[in-house]
Amino acid sequence: MPSIVAIASRSGVSHSYVKKLIPLAFLAPDIVKAIVAGKQPAHLTTQRLIRRINIPTDWTEQGRVLEF
Repeated sequence: MPSIVAIASRSGVSHSYVKKLIPLAFLAPDIVKAIVAGKQPAHLTTQRLIRRINIPTDWTEQGRVLEF
């Protein structure tokens, strides 16, 4: 499995940026569907989602915290 540094290097971004993106890979499927369809809450911009430090791993809790 490639390291965060290796992924960042290959992608031409900083390792801190990659670390911020990794939790997004574990978003609940219904949240991902809503975002792709443009049906996320108006306040939930890409930047706010990336900056959010503690996205819960529990899908139900994600929905509550992200206001879905």
